Amino acid sequence: IFYAVLDQIYHGKPQDRSTTEILKEMQEKFYGLPYIPNTAWQLRFSHLIGYGAKYYSYLMSRAVASMVWNQCFVQDPLNRDMGERYRREMLAHGGAKEPMLMVEGMLQRRPGIEDFVDALVSELNPNFETFLMDSES
Repeated sequence: IFYAVLDQIYHGKPQDRSTTEILKEMQEKFYGLPYIPNTAWQLRFSHLIGYGAKYYSYLMSRAVASMVWNQCFVQDPLNRDMGERYRREMLAHGGAKEPMLMVEGMLQRRPGIEDFVDALVSELNPNFETFLMDSES
């Protein structure tokens, strides 16, 4: 999310501050590691130029994985029926079926934007707290 936000700000409306000032503010807000003063690593980070929408596709993949896990596997990761549904709805098609149709088949409903956002939020909060606790020890 940090890189996606940074990308949106850098490539959105013109800013009246340096890219380093923006980076520092966003890193303190969205990243688990603090900004290191007098650095400007964003100037050498090629993913911020020419990388397209890949950060957003990572977020979509993470949201779908979270929805599938929480709806189909969290209670019983070895559930045979869910495993068969996963094989039938998600794996069997290779690249021949529209991804949203595969997700819809797996979840037995068409997820909306709120579902994607909720899935990301539910995944990020616990992981971020765990990350902070691990980094403080």
